[in-house]
Amino acid sequence: MPLYLHAYVGKIVRLNKRIFLELKNRAARQGHALENHFLVTAVHQNFKKLICYGANFRVIVDASDVVLV
Repeated sequence: MPLYLHAYVGKIVRLNKRIFLELKNRAARQGHALENHFLVTAVHQNFKKLICYGANFRVIVDASDVVLV
């Protein structure tokens, strides 16, 4: 697994606009508000993706879909 992915763990990131809008719409349908700040908690080893949490939502994304805050 690329070591650079582990550098994201424990960091706050923002999702790219497309992914965030999809997640925001899902949150709105469930009656939740959502900000574009997520904590990277782990790296999904099999798929080389980041596992991020924000509010009550978990999202699994590529490193290219996030920007460090």
